[in-house]
Amino acid sequence: MTATSLPSPRLPLPDPMADQGGDAEAGPPPIPALEHPEAIAAGELLARGFPWMRFPRAIEREFHRHGARQRLRHLVISGVLSLLVFNGFLLADWMVAPDVLRQAVQVRLGLFTPVALLVLGFASLWSDLVVRRIPVQVVESIVLVSSVCAAASVAYILSITHSVGSAYYHVGFIVVLTYGNVVQRLRFWYAVVASAAIMAMHLWCATMIPTPEPRLMPPLMTLLLATAFFTLMANHALERDERRRYLLSLRRRHLLQQLDTAHDRLQKISRVDGLTGVFNRHHVQEYLEQAWRRAAHEGSEIAVILIDVDHFKKYNDFYGHQAGDTCLQQVAQAIKGALRRPTDVVARFGGEEFIAVLPSTDAAMASQAAERVRHAVEALQRPHEASDTARVVTASVGVANCRATPVRESSTLVEAADQSLYRAKHAGRNRVVVQRLM
Repeated sequence: MTATSLPSPRLPLPDPMADQGGDAEAGPPPIPALEHPEAIAAGELLARGFPWMRFPRAIEREFHRHGARQRLRHLVISGVLSLLVFNGFLLADWMVAPDVLRQAVQVRLGLFTPVALLVLGFASLWSDLVVRRIPVQVVESIVLVSSVCAAASVAYILSITHSVGSAYYHVGFIVVLTYGNVVQRLRFWYAVVASAAIMAMHLWCATMIPTPEPRLMPPLMTLLLATAFFTLMANHALERDERRRYLLSLRRRHLLQQLDTAHDRLQKISRVDGLTGVFNRHHVQEYLEQAWRRAAHEGSEIAVILIDVDHFKKYNDFYGHQAGDTCLQQVAQAIKGALRRPTDVVARFGGEEFIAVLPSTDAAMASQAAERVRHAVEALQRPHEASDTARVVTASVGVANCRATPVRESSTLVEAADQSLYRAKHAGRNRVVVQRLM
């Protein structure tokens, strides 16, 4: 054999604590398809649209969960602002329905405001609890009820006032409807329900409550109907755009995850020997160089073991290449099993030759590890009728050990292990030869 020199690595080394490969029989794991089912579903929804403002159940649930915190924050802020506007309409109460100003104050400041502040305060102070434990349907229903209650307060004032200007008070329904559909942005179907309820209340007030200006009722009803139509269109467009953005982010997130997974698999495949499932020469070169630098920095010892399957060409010629591949797979797993530390890395070095890098290992420890390797291969009891050494498959093992220093290169350790292996083979094979470099 000739000595082999290892070049310095150019790429970053993966974690040496990681598993050294998949099942030896199966080889490296296959690369998964890049399309995740949710990414496919998102793409289909983007292509065909979602006019009913609903996703499949799993995506719908994730959509609400994903934006729950931001949605709650928007509802709280818009709720506080709308509460200020709601109470600011006491000025309109005083101007349009002064005869029931006291009742308006009681409804706005004495009833609606305390309840609203209690709900908004709870949502603000315990937002984590609301997001985690309260279903989104409950939150949206509370917002819907708040809009309907605000409209109900307008209907109540209209039902008890006798002011000549009470007809103009119907405009309050338009304000409440716009607030719920556009400002608080109720989810579309909740907005439809709230709009229907507000229009029903307005219709009841317009037909059942006498008004000094009956001529104003038809145009006011038409105005409210138009307001409901246009605000629902705006609400639909806002939610559609929000859902579209979510689908785009969902598809992008899954595609990136799949690309990362594929990249990781490709990285692993590029460092794993496809036949035996242990690392390949490229990986062990990098690992040895990194382990050498670390040992030189710490002033610790390091060992390299070279393992060669005895008379493997004769084995291939006698049993066939398929049996030879199976033999190498079993030998690789036997070597891995014989090395007990997670930092000991095994790789296929070429053909029937394997290499093991053992950081923080003195000559005695390396010799013991090499003997375990040799015994593990022999213990496979794999028949080898063509061998001149034994009736079963065996291995010759060369070991080199030294204390790493900055002035010495790691390739010298591999060359020394190669020399030890050469002596082991010429001494009769199926044995271990150890060399310590001074």
